[in-house]
Amino acid sequence: IVTTSHLVGTCDLAIQHRMAELCTHLFIDEAHHAEADTWKAFRERFSGRRVLQFTATPFREDGQAVDGKLIYVYPLRKAQQEGYFRPIRFRAVREFNASNGDRKIAMAALAELDADTTGKHIVMARVADTHRATSILALYQSFARHEAVAIHSGMSGSDQQAAKRKLFDGSARVVVCVDMLGEGFDLPELKIAA
Repeated sequence: IVTTSHLVGTCDLAIQHRMAELCTHLFIDEAHHAEADTWKAFRERFSGRRVLQFTATPFREDGQAVDGKLIYVYPLRKAQQEGYFRPIRFRAVREFNASNGDRKIAMAALAELDADTTGKHIVMARVADTHRATSILALYQSFARHEAVAIHSGMSGSDQQAAKRKLFDGSARVVVCVDMLGEGFDLPELKIAA
């Protein structure tokens, strides 16, 4: 049975119990979310059976560790050595005035984007709220070097889809988002126009 916590949570309790009866193991992906009420209740139906939880984020947003015993840890350094991730180039931006800092960060990010010879990368600016998204989007648009779009829950679904299309086809290279496009978001490899 392959399902999501949302779907399991909408099932009758009898169906949830029957699923648990029929399955010898429970595998939970994105286990740092498993403390959510729906997952937690479903996981408890598997008491006495093996529950395997997977996560690349071993700490939840509330700072607590994921429940359970760690049986395997795959360090970022090893993933980099094995070619799954490239080393991270950190570029410090030192500025104590917030608006000047925003501008300097945007300039540094756009300089990296300009240096990208593959054309396959984007700049993502994640912000805390829609008001901030509006101001940061305007900042990136003021440079007029790369098309910038915003994506957040305050936008209509069609506007969100239009912004995603621009990211997917490579016409937009900058995205400003409010707590979106995080884990689980699949950005296909950008196509380079010939």
